[in-house]
Formats: sequence, structure tokens, C-alpha cells
Amino acid sequence: MKHFIGVLVLLAVVSLAGCMPGKLFVEHDYSYEGHFKNYESFNFLECEYIDSTLLCSDIQEAIRHQMEARGYKVANRGPNLLISYNIFRNDLRFRGYQQPVIKDWVVSEDGDATYKRIDYNLDEGTLMISLIDAETYQVIWKGYASRVTRNPNFKNNYFKGIVRSIFDQYPLLASARK
Repeated sequence: MKHFIGVLVLLAVVSLAGCMPGKLFVEHDYSYEGHFKNYESFNFLECEYIDSTLLCSDIQEAIRHQMEARGYKVANRGPNLLISYNIFRNDLRFRGYQQPVIKDWVVSEDGDATYKRIDYNLDEGTLMISLIDAETYQVIWKGYASRVTRNPNFKNNYFKGIVRSIFDQYPLLASARK
């Protein structure tokens, strides 16, 4: 009986911790039109809607690190992927999708896979990172974290962990075509 009560207390603590203010909400979705097996290089679109050059460079450097860790190369000419990122300062209503795990879908490329729509009410301070197919200009993957500006004392490397949390949702490696 003591064990059972201990488990209930532990579950209650974990549940309350999940409701604490400031906890990041991280999610992603992707397009079935993406040619994920063919991407090997990237470059950035201009930083928009962020009111600090330092913030732009901090986020861009964190994204670059995550992409290079996955084997992607920066290409000034003819990249396969373009990367866009924004911080939305206000609350945001956003449509996402429940889908098969991206790594599984890339292996099977199941043509019968469907999108199940999910509407999110994202809190102020949402960082959204989009990977865009450079040939078709279609967004093929989008990762986002909400509540990123809740910490008023963030330092230059503050976004490094947040960007890593977003890219934890993107387990794919660059193609190894030679």
C-alpha cells in the first residue's frame, strides 16, 4: 500500500511539474512532399521579425550547428534547403498535424499516410524554424517551441538549447550521395 501511495505522489508531482509556467512546448510537422533522402546542403533566408541582430546571429549559429551535426553542409550556391526562422512575440493560433514519426515515414514513404489536423494555441514567444525545399519553395519541415521569451534574463547562448530541443524532433541525416 505504501508503494502504491508513493507512486501516486510521484505521478502528482510529475503532472504538476508539467504545468509549471515557463516550460517549453516543442513540436514539429512535415510535408509528405519532402524529398528528405536527397537533401545535403542548406543556407539561410534573411532574419525577419526579430528586433536584434545579436539574437538573429545567436539563433542562426545554433541552427547551423544542429544542421552540420546532422551532416548538412552550408552552400552559398545551389543549396537543397533554405532555412527560415522567426520569433512570434504574441500568442499564436497555429495549425499542426499529427503524423507518423518522420524517420519511419522517410524509410517507407507511405503514399497512404494522412495528416490529422491539430490546432494549437501557442503562447507568446514562439520560435519557429522552417526547412524549405530550395527547388519548389515548399516548406517541408517546421519545428517550433513556445514560451521561449519567458526568461527575461536570457544570454547570448540562451537559444542554443531551445534550437537543440526543436531539432531533436528532426532525427534525419544528410544524404550521403557521392
